[in-house]
Amino acid sequence: MTALDVLLLVTGILWLASFAFGCYRVWVHTHSFPLERLRQLWQEELRLYGSLPEGLRRPEELEEAWERRVVEMAAEPFPLLARLLSRRRFVQWLEREIRRAHVSLDATSAVAIMLVTAVIGFSFTAIAASALLPSQSPLLRFLLAFSAAFLGPALLLAWLRYCQRRYIQWVELVLPDTLALMANALRAGMGFQQAMELVAREGLPPLREEFATATRAITLGASLEEALQGVAERVPSVELSLVITAVLIQREVGGSIARLLETASETVRNRLRLRQEIRAETSMTRASAFALAFGLPALVFLFANFATIVTGSEPWSAPMFTTSAGWQWWGVIALLETGGWLWLQQVLARLEG
Repeated sequence: MTALDVLLLVTGILWLASFAFGCYRVWVHTHSFPLERLRQLWQEELRLYGSLPEGLRRPEELEEAWERRVVEMAAEPFPLLARLLSRRRFVQWLEREIRRAHVSLDATSAVAIMLVTAVIGFSFTAIAASALLPSQSPLLRFLLAFSAAFLGPALLLAWLRYCQRRYIQWVELVLPDTLALMANALRAGMGFQQAMELVAREGLPPLREEFATATRAITLGASLEEALQGVAERVPSVELSLVITAVLIQREVGGSIARLLETASETVRNRLRLRQEIRAETSMTRASAFALAFGLPALVFLFANFATIVTGSEPWSAPMFTTSAGWQWWGVIALLETGGWLWLQQVLARLEG
């Protein structure tokens, strides 16, 4: 048994153990007693009929059971991993990215997902390389599997970036109306903190939740500047950061904040409209970039194979699937396609920006 076979065996055992643990956690959560939902139903029963049916638990017992269930659900799913990764810079950075993405995930679970996907990617790629490229050196197959291990973590980070961009777009969409609401509240005689509370109650999501968090922070003793900077930290939007910076400066130097918010609302609305127009103007360019990166190579591949099959000879791409050199060229093609797509995305980003 070679060293590569031992490594494959170890990774396979780790993958099976991770899969079994995941199945166990799913089974536990599936068969757990839905106390929170039952508590809501029983409270509705109390409101309608004034008493609970016989045989059911008293509200005090239900409240205690519900609190125990909340504590149980809030427990760390991977305590050992959490202790090992506590106060690590990478974990702190990952927690910040998760907060900005506003997804139901914690840093320890994200690291666990990265580790599991890395093991799965390494295992499957190593097995596939051993089956499809038996003539290649073990070092080359190991490097190929090692590179594939980074695919799962990269996809998770890309998903977090996508969630961040989607949340920022949602925030910027409602930002002009939120600023106009605050400006009207200030002109009606409210203070700035009262205007924030108004937005927290009657504003549009998701800025309503962000201002509600800032209002709670102020209630707990934080200053207004710290609360607004916390909003800018949780929502890394350029438009929102500019507005918050302008408000903080205006509070220091003095002046009409209502007029400032009205001007900022109109400016943000014009910037968003201009951005949408630029995106509409460059839609054909983005479609052309997609066609050049993926459509044209796929059409050439299909046409070449169709032409050779019609003439009765071997398909044009047959050596690419039956020889080790062909599989190496697949790797070169993947690298070139990825590099070309990234370069086109950079060109489009500069064109739109």
